[in-house]
Amino acid sequence: MPEISGVGAVSIEYSHFSVGEHWERGFERRESKPDFETEEPVITVPGQIVVTSRVQQHTAPVVLAVNDELDEAPGPAWTLVASVDYQPVYKGRMAAFDTMNGPARPAPESVEVFGRQAEPGEPCVNLDPSRTYRAQVWSQGRSDSRERFNAATEHEESDVPEGFETYVIVFVPSGAQEPPAPSEVGSRRERMARGHGKPPLNMR
Repeated sequence: MPEISGVGAVSIEYSHFSVGEHWERGFERRESKPDFETEEPVITVPGQIVVTSRVQQHTAPVVLAVNDELDEAPGPAWTLVASVDYQPVYKGRMAAFDTMNGPARPAPESVEVFGRQAEPGEPCVNLDPSRTYRAQVWSQGRSDSRERFNAATEHEESDVPEGFETYVIVFVPSGAQEPPAPSEVGSRRERMARGHGKPPLNMR
């Protein structure tokens, strides 16, 4: 039976949001910059999956799940947006994040996923860091979300209504990897010295 998170409300700006891995103490931070020039609907970078929305600014319900079956739809109303490879870079604690404001807040309503009601809560799942995954992004409402958003903004003078898109991101184990390990114990100065033979000038 698939593992299902709570339903989060992701605040989307600039037409994208991320599902990323929480940094863990002792690990070197993985800095990454998604290529927003690509036309791919889903972008992967180390420690993060970035989903592009067809609506520039809105709030979308998001559920995360872990499943053993590849290509199993969360239900008859869900459409597959993309499948991408993902491998944990820390300890595998995944969460959905707003574009600008950190972790998503609980959504106001439940969403039916894999025949069960995912209740409002934190959109978080734990991946096994010794495994690699195929991440599948499923959606409802995406096919005509931009058109509905444009129609709504033409007729609404106040806040634009929500509910243009809903997402489920499903992680399916695909292989094995050496689990990521924390950095060696020591100060940043000592780590820099080990890596480069001597500490950088501003740390001498």
